[in-house]
Amino acid sequence: MIATQACVHPTNEDLFVGAPVCAACDFVAALVNILSGSFSAPRMMSNLEMEIAAASKTELRNSADFTREFDLLLAAARTAPDHARIDALADAGIDWSALLDLAASNSVRPLVYKGLRETCWRRIPAEVQAAWDEAHQLLTGRNLFLTGELLRVTAEFHKAGISVAAVKGSVIAQMAYGDFSLREFHDLDLLVHEADFCRAVEFITQLGYKPFWKLDSRRVLEFLHHMGEYKLISNFPGVDIDLHWKPAHDSVALSPSLSDFPSGFQPIVLAGSSVPTFAAQDLPLYLASQGGGDQWGDLRRICDLAEFLRRFPDVDWEPHFQTALRLGGLRSMLTGLVLARDLLGAPLPASADGRIQADATATRLAERVTRNLSQHLHPGEGTARYVFQLRAKQALRGKIALASHIFTDRTTEDGSWMMLPRPLWWIYGVLRPLRMAGKLLGRG
Repeated sequence: MIATQACVHPTNEDLFVGAPVCAACDFVAALVNILSGSFSAPRMMSNLEMEIAAASKTELRNSADFTREFDLLLAAARTAPDHARIDALADAGIDWSALLDLAASNSVRPLVYKGLRETCWRRIPAEVQAAWDEAHQLLTGRNLFLTGELLRVTAEFHKAGISVAAVKGSVIAQMAYGDFSLREFHDLDLLVHEADFCRAVEFITQLGYKPFWKLDSRRVLEFLHHMGEYKLISNFPGVDIDLHWKPAHDSVALSPSLSDFPSGFQPIVLAGSSVPTFAAQDLPLYLASQGGGDQWGDLRRICDLAEFLRRFPDVDWEPHFQTALRLGGLRSMLTGLVLARDLLGAPLPASADGRIQADATATRLAERVTRNLSQHLHPGEGTARYVFQLRAKQALRGKIALASHIFTDRTTEDGSWMMLPRPLWWIYGVLRPLRMAGKLLGRG
């Protein structure tokens, strides 16, 4: 089954092993040289770019064609499925159980279920239909429960006078798809201003959640300052809150701040109630930062962007292109647009074509993502993730700053591995390259 293959298949990072290892060595050497005053940034970044470019060429030569199941997945994972394409693929023969597993591994079952129901449902074997129906009922129930909890929590925040926005999950589904039941999500995501973080943690605790660490909130905020999010765990299994005070981590190519969303938090109607989130005109920047932060390796993120493009064709993208360019992450945004267009047939804003044509690296990044998705490979964690971000980051100065964040910013994983005393926090940046190398050796 395809899902089983996705679980046991290697991450296919062997093509990029040379680049990450060289990158790690270069960055460690760079940090040492900085301390000794003999750092050569151009040489270090030049070596890194050459390693990445060589890996990219190997990767493109080995790209495989889509399976019929993956092709049908893309044709069905839309609010308006491609009927002709689905019929042609069904005529050619589909492993329907494999398609269900593929939809599950890509977390797009509600959207694909809707597409199959509207097109070729009668051609699916009865036992597979039953499996789809069961999965749909479970996911719908979960979405309803999580959305109800989101409305409860945000209403309590409003009563307490704490400014909060619901992000990701059901609000993205409602805005981009027009129906919060059409997207899989597994927790709640709230965004607050950094000044309200400690108060928000205390308040969420009063609502029945437990902080991930038994630490003072101010210390958590300082430790995870660049990461910008912190988990609180519910008494109900699997119902957690990710509390954000940044729209994206600092260690990604496109990392906007709250000030880059000029409309602030605006209410939308969700399940008959009002909930604050980003305004529709500000959503392109947020969707691009989230998709790029996951290397665009999560098909849901590409679906989010594609459906937003269809639902809001009149949104002006030019301010978002300018903001992404200023932040050095325009290439990450363009990569997502290429994927939305080529995989899901989304219409692009008029001003996007010229920018995409002018940046060949964005197209190469999209080709790599497509290859991983079509071959059911995980987009990669750790070093592979950072290589993507470095390729997506533009300008030498931006790449150097991003590399610094990658190697020095503390993460939840760091604190869970070992919570050092405050004066020793600098050690995390020294140990991270060694831990990353250990992961690579472990995979080997």
